[in-house]
Amino acid sequence: MLGGSVAAGSPSRGQAADRPNIVFVLTDDLSRNLVRFMPHVLAMERAGITFEDYFVSDSLCCPSRASIFTGIFPHDTGVFSNFGPGGGFRAFYRHGDEKRTFPLALQSAGYRTALMGKFLNGYLERSGHGHLSDGEVSDVPARYVPPGFSDWDVAGWGYPEFNYSLNENGVLHRYGDQPADYLTDVIARDGVQFINQAARDKVPFFLELASFAPHSPYVPSPRDARDFPGLRAPRPPNFDVLPTDAPRWLASHPPLNAAADQEDQLRLPPTGAVCTCGRPHDRDGRTRARSRRAQP
Repeated sequence: MLGGSVAAGSPSRGQAADRPNIVFVLTDDLSRNLVRFMPHVLAMERAGITFEDYFVSDSLCCPSRASIFTGIFPHDTGVFSNFGPGGGFRAFYRHGDEKRTFPLALQSAGYRTALMGKFLNGYLERSGHGHLSDGEVSDVPARYVPPGFSDWDVAGWGYPEFNYSLNENGVLHRYGDQPADYLTDVIARDGVQFINQAARDKVPFFLELASFAPHSPYVPSPRDARDFPGLRAPRPPNFDVLPTDAPRWLASHPPLNAAADQEDQLRLPPTGAVCTCGRPHDRDGRTRARSRRAQP
Protein backbone atom coordinates (compact mmCIF):
# COMPACT_ATOMS: atom_id res chain seq x y z
CA MET A 1 0.00 0.00 0.00
CA LEU A 2 1.02 3.58 -0.50
CA GLY A 3 -0.11 6.69 1.30
CA GLY A 4 0.67 10.32 0.61
CA SER A 5 -0.55 13.82 1.24
CA VAL A 6 -0.94 16.56 -1.31
CA ALA A 7 -1.96 20.19 -1.17
CA ALA A 8 -5.34 21.29 -2.47
CA GLY A 9 -6.22 24.92 -2.98
CA SER A 10 -4.52 27.42 -0.72
CA PRO A 11 -5.53 26.62 2.87
CA SER A 12 -3.86 28.36 5.75
CA ARG A 13 -0.80 26.78 7.34
CA GLY A 14 -2.88 25.71 10.35
CA GLN A 15 -5.56 24.13 8.17
CA ALA A 16 -3.01 22.20 6.13
CA ALA A 17 -1.39 20.82 9.27
CA ASP A 18 -4.70 19.88 10.90
CA ARG A 19 -6.41 18.39 7.84
CA PRO A 20 -3.87 17.16 5.30
CA ASN A 21 -5.12 15.80 2.00
CA ILE A 22 -4.60 12.04 1.66
CA VAL A 23 -4.19 9.80 -1.38
CA PHE A 24 -4.07 6.10 -0.51
CA VAL A 25 -3.16 3.63 -3.29
CA LEU A 26 -3.85 -0.05 -2.63
CA THR A 27 -2.91 -2.72 -5.15
CA ASP A 28 -3.95 -6.36 -5.21
CA ASP A 29 -1.34 -9.14 -5.00
CA LEU A 30 1.60 -7.00 -6.08
CA SER A 31 4.83 -8.89 -5.58
CA ARG A 32 7.59 -6.81 -4.08
CA ASN A 33 10.09 -8.00 -6.67
CA LEU A 34 8.13 -6.17 -9.38
CA VAL A 35 8.78 -2.77 -7.84
CA ARG A 36 12.17 -2.57 -9.57
CA PHE A 37 10.30 -2.32 -12.88
CA MET A 38 8.27 0.68 -11.66
CA PRO A 39 10.34 3.87 -11.82
CA HIS A 40 7.58 6.14 -10.50
CA VAL A 41 7.20 4.01 -7.39
CA LEU A 42 10.97 3.99 -6.91
CA ALA A 43 10.99 7.77 -7.19
CA MET A 44 8.34 8.03 -4.48
CA GLU A 45 10.32 5.62 -2.33
CA ARG A 46 13.39 7.83 -2.60
CA ALA A 47 11.38 10.90 -1.62
CA GLY A 48 9.30 9.31 1.12
CA ILE A 49 9.21 6.62 3.79
CA THR A 50 9.42 2.85 3.39
CA PHE A 51 8.09 0.66 6.19
CA GLU A 52 10.33 -2.36 6.62
CA ASP A 53 9.25 -3.61 10.05
CA TYR A 54 5.49 -3.55 10.36
CA PHE A 55 2.73 -6.10 10.90
CA VAL A 56 -0.75 -6.50 9.47
CA SER A 57 -3.58 -8.20 11.31
CA ASP A 58 -4.18 -10.69 8.47
CA SER A 59 -2.62 -10.50 5.01
CA LEU A 60 -5.53 -12.27 3.29
CA CYS A 61 -7.44 -9.90 1.03
CA CYS A 62 -10.81 -9.26 2.69
CA PRO A 63 -9.78 -9.60 6.36
CA SER A 64 -6.96 -7.15 5.64
CA ARG A 65 -9.21 -4.68 3.83
CA ALA A 66 -11.79 -4.88 6.61
CA SER A 67 -9.08 -4.04 9.16
CA ILE A 68 -7.86 -1.15 7.01
CA PHE A 69 -11.35 0.33 6.89
CA THR A 70 -12.14 -0.15 10.59
CA GLY A 71 -8.81 -0.31 12.41
CA ILE A 72 -9.83 -3.46 14.25
CA PHE A 73 -8.85 -7.13 14.09
CA PRO A 74 -10.70 -9.85 12.14
CA HIS A 75 -12.16 -11.36 15.32
CA ASP A 76 -13.93 -8.00 15.77
CA THR A 77 -14.83 -7.27 12.14
CA GLY A 78 -16.17 -10.80 11.66
CA VAL A 79 -14.42 -11.00 8.28
CA PHE A 80 -12.18 -14.07 8.27
CA SER A 81 -11.92 -14.98 4.60
CA ASN A 82 -12.85 -13.89 1.09
CA PHE A 83 -15.94 -16.10 0.83
CA GLY A 84 -18.41 -18.09 2.89
CA PRO A 85 -20.53 -16.91 5.84
CA GLY A 86 -17.53 -15.21 7.46
CA GLY A 87 -15.99 -13.72 4.37
CA GLY A 88 -16.08 -10.94 1.82
CA PHE A 89 -18.54 -8.10 1.45
CA ARG A 90 -21.42 -10.12 2.85
CA ALA A 91 -19.70 -10.62 6.23
CA PHE A 92 -18.57 -6.98 6.33
CA TYR A 93 -22.11 -5.78 5.60
CA ARG A 94 -23.94 -8.15 7.91
CA HIS A 95 -21.54 -7.40 10.76
CA GLY A 96 -22.25 -3.68 10.48
CA ASP A 97 -18.59 -2.87 9.87
CA GLU A 98 -19.32 -0.15 7.33
CA LYS A 99 -20.90 1.91 10.10
CA ARG A 100 -17.53 2.25 11.85
CA THR A 101 -15.04 3.02 9.10
CA PHE A 102 -12.45 5.78 9.04
CA PRO A 103 -14.05 7.54 6.01
CA LEU A 104 -17.08 8.24 8.22
CA ALA A 105 -14.78 9.89 10.75
CA LEU A 106 -13.09 11.89 8.01
CA GLN A 107 -16.45 13.09 6.69
CA SER A 108 -17.43 14.27 10.15
CA ALA A 109 -14.18 16.24 10.20
CA GLY A 110 -15.13 18.01 6.98
CA TYR A 111 -13.33 15.82 4.46
CA ARG A 112 -14.53 14.94 0.99
CA THR A 113 -13.96 11.19 0.65
CA ALA A 114 -13.75 8.79 -2.28
CA LEU A 115 -13.13 5.13 -3.01
CA MET A 116 -12.36 4.07 -6.57
CA GLY A 117 -11.67 0.56 -7.83
CA LYS A 118 -12.04 -2.47 -5.58
CA PHE A 119 -14.02 -2.65 -2.33
CA LEU A 120 -14.45 -6.22 -1.03
CA ASN A 121 -14.86 -9.58 -2.75
CA GLY A 122 -18.50 -10.23 -3.52
CA TYR A 123 -19.49 -6.56 -3.80
CA LEU A 124 -21.68 -5.94 -6.85
CA GLU A 125 -21.99 -9.72 -7.26
CA ARG A 126 -25.62 -10.65 -6.74
CA SER A 127 -27.06 -14.12 -6.25
CA GLY A 128 -27.22 -15.95 -9.56
CA HIS A 129 -24.84 -13.49 -11.21
CA GLY A 130 -21.68 -13.87 -9.16
CA HIS A 131 -18.30 -15.44 -9.71
CA LEU A 132 -17.54 -18.38 -7.43
CA SER A 133 -13.85 -17.51 -7.46
CA ASP A 134 -14.68 -14.07 -6.12
CA GLY A 135 -16.25 -15.42 -2.96
CA GLU A 136 -19.75 -15.25 -1.57
CA VAL A 137 -22.20 -12.97 -3.37
CA SER A 138 -24.94 -11.01 -1.61
CA ASP A 139 -28.48 -9.77 -2.11
CA VAL A 140 -27.56 -6.14 -1.42
CA PRO A 141 -28.84 -3.97 -4.32
CA ALA A 142 -26.24 -3.41 -7.01
CA ARG A 143 -26.65 0.36 -6.70
CA TYR A 144 -25.84 0.29 -3.00
CA VAL A 145 -23.19 2.77 -1.79
CA PRO A 146 -21.82 2.34 1.76
CA PRO A 147 -21.93 5.31 4.13
CA GLY A 148 -18.89 7.52 4.50
CA PHE A 149 -18.07 8.22 0.86
CA SER A 150 -18.72 11.45 -1.01
CA ASP A 151 -17.68 9.82 -4.28
CA TRP A 152 -17.93 6.13 -5.10
CA ASP A 153 -16.58 4.56 -8.30
CA VAL A 154 -16.34 0.86 -7.47
CA ALA A 155 -16.40 -2.25 -9.65
CA GLY A 156 -17.49 -5.77 -8.80
CA TRP A 157 -15.67 -8.35 -10.90
CA GLY A 158 -12.89 -6.10 -12.15
CA TYR A 159 -9.96 -8.51 -12.41
CA PRO A 160 -10.12 -8.82 -16.24
CA GLU A 161 -9.85 -4.97 -16.45
CA PHE A 162 -12.41 -4.93 -19.27
CA ASN A 163 -16.15 -5.71 -19.60
CA TYR A 164 -17.12 -4.79 -16.05
CA SER A 165 -19.81 -2.77 -14.27
CA LEU A 166 -18.85 0.28 -12.26
CA ASN A 167 -21.10 1.70 -9.56
CA GLU A 168 -20.61 5.44 -9.93
CA ASN A 169 -22.37 7.10 -7.01
CA GLY A 170 -25.29 4.69 -7.18
CA VAL A 171 -25.58 4.57 -10.97
CA LEU A 172 -24.32 1.46 -12.78
CA HIS A 173 -22.25 2.00 -15.89
CA ARG A 174 -21.11 -0.83 -18.14
CA TYR A 175 -17.64 -0.62 -19.65
CA GLY A 176 -16.50 -2.58 -22.68
CA ASP A 177 -13.28 -3.80 -24.23
CA GLN A 178 -11.80 -0.64 -25.73
CA PRO A 179 -8.43 0.74 -24.53
CA ALA A 180 -10.21 3.65 -22.82
CA ASP A 181 -12.23 1.11 -20.76
CA TYR A 182 -9.15 -0.32 -19.02
CA LEU A 183 -10.25 -0.22 -15.38
CA THR A 184 -6.99 0.91 -13.77
CA ASP A 185 -6.85 3.84 -16.20
CA VAL A 186 -10.52 4.66 -15.61
CA ILE A 187 -10.12 5.00 -11.85
CA ALA A 188 -6.85 6.92 -12.35
CA ARG A 189 -8.68 9.47 -14.53
CA ASP A 190 -11.57 9.68 -12.08
CA GLY A 191 -9.11 10.11 -9.21
CA VAL A 192 -7.40 13.04 -10.90
CA GLN A 193 -10.78 14.68 -11.52
CA PHE A 194 -11.73 14.16 -7.87
CA ILE A 195 -8.50 15.78 -6.65
CA ASN A 196 -8.79 18.71 -9.05
CA GLN A 197 -12.40 19.37 -8.03
CA ALA A 198 -11.52 19.27 -4.33
CA ALA A 199 -8.65 21.67 -5.02
CA ARG A 200 -10.98 24.07 -6.80
CA ASP A 201 -13.48 23.84 -3.93
CA LYS A 202 -10.66 24.22 -1.36
CA VAL A 203 -11.88 21.33 0.77
CA PRO A 204 -9.67 18.68 2.41
CA PHE A 205 -9.99 15.28 0.77
CA PHE A 206 -9.26 11.60 1.15
CA LEU A 207 -8.97 9.41 -1.94
CA GLU A 208 -8.41 5.65 -1.96
CA LEU A 209 -7.45 4.21 -5.34
CA ALA A 210 -7.75 0.43 -5.00
CA SER A 211 -6.74 -1.33 -8.20
CA PHE A 212 -7.55 -4.94 -9.06
CA ALA A 213 -4.15 -5.08 -10.76
CA PRO A 214 -1.80 -6.87 -10.76
CA HIS A 215 -3.99 -9.76 -9.55
CA SER A 216 -4.51 -12.60 -12.02
CA PRO A 217 -5.32 -12.80 -14.89
CA TYR A 218 -2.57 -10.15 -15.12
CA VAL A 219 -4.16 -8.03 -17.85
CA PRO A 220 -2.01 -5.04 -18.84
CA SER A 221 -3.15 -1.83 -20.41
CA PRO A 222 -2.96 -2.24 -24.21
CA ARG A 223 -0.39 0.55 -24.44
CA ASP A 224 1.91 -1.32 -22.04
CA ALA A 225 1.41 -4.88 -23.28
CA ARG A 226 4.78 -5.00 -25.05
CA ASP A 227 6.90 -3.10 -22.56
CA PHE A 228 9.02 -6.14 -21.65
CA PRO A 229 9.45 -8.31 -24.76
CA GLY A 230 11.05 -11.68 -24.18
CA LEU A 231 11.03 -11.43 -20.39
CA ARG A 232 10.57 -14.83 -18.69
CA ALA A 233 9.87 -15.79 -15.09
CA PRO A 234 13.14 -16.68 -13.30
CA ARG A 235 14.17 -20.35 -13.22
CA PRO A 236 16.37 -20.80 -10.11
CA PRO A 237 17.60 -24.33 -9.16
CA ASN A 238 14.52 -24.94 -7.02
CA PHE A 239 12.10 -24.04 -9.82
CA ASP A 240 9.44 -26.71 -10.34
CA VAL A 241 11.20 -29.08 -7.91
CA LEU A 242 9.46 -30.59 -4.90
CA PRO A 243 11.34 -30.09 -1.62
CA THR A 244 12.65 -33.07 0.30
CA ASP A 245 9.92 -34.53 2.52
CA ALA A 246 7.30 -32.27 0.97
CA PRO A 247 4.16 -31.78 3.12
CA ARG A 248 1.10 -33.78 2.12
CA TRP A 249 -0.72 -30.80 0.57
CA LEU A 250 2.24 -30.13 -1.73
CA ALA A 251 3.52 -33.65 -2.43
CA SER A 252 0.61 -34.51 -4.74
CA HIS A 253 1.00 -31.40 -6.92
CA PRO A 254 2.06 -32.18 -10.51
CA PRO A 255 4.94 -30.29 -12.17
CA LEU A 256 4.14 -26.83 -13.47
CA ASN A 257 5.12 -27.47 -17.11
CA ALA A 258 2.45 -25.82 -19.26
CA ALA A 259 1.24 -23.69 -16.38
CA ALA A 260 4.73 -22.23 -15.99
CA ASP A 261 4.88 -21.44 -19.69
CA GLN A 262 1.54 -19.69 -19.42
CA GLU A 263 2.78 -17.62 -16.48
CA ASP A 264 5.65 -16.45 -18.67
CA GLN A 265 3.09 -14.70 -20.84
CA LEU A 266 1.97 -12.37 -18.08
CA ARG A 267 3.07 -8.78 -18.47
CA LEU A 268 4.67 -6.77 -15.73
CA PRO A 269 3.01 -3.57 -14.47
CA PRO A 270 3.33 -0.58 -16.82
CA THR A 271 6.44 1.50 -16.30
CA GLY A 272 4.38 4.60 -15.64
CA ALA A 273 2.01 3.04 -13.13
CA VAL A 274 1.65 4.23 -9.56
CA CYS A 275 1.42 1.10 -7.46
CA THR A 276 2.54 -0.05 -4.06
CA CYS A 277 4.88 -2.32 -2.19
CA GLY A 278 4.02 -5.96 -1.76
CA ARG A 279 3.53 -7.88 1.44
CA PRO A 280 6.69 -9.65 2.63
CA HIS A 281 5.80 -12.51 4.95
CA ASP A 282 7.79 -13.95 7.79
CA ARG A 283 7.62 -17.63 8.68
CA ASP A 284 4.47 -17.42 10.78
CA GLY A 285 2.58 -15.67 7.98
CA ARG A 286 2.61 -12.17 9.39
CA THR A 287 3.41 -9.28 7.11
CA ARG A 288 6.26 -7.19 8.31
CA ALA A 289 8.55 -4.35 7.30
CA ARG A 290 10.84 -1.78 8.89
CA SER A 291 10.46 1.96 8.51
CA ARG A 292 13.14 3.75 6.54
CA ARG A 293 13.01 7.45 5.69
CA ALA A 294 14.53 8.54 2.42
CA GLN A 295 17.61 10.71 2.70
CA PRO A 296 17.26 14.28 1.40
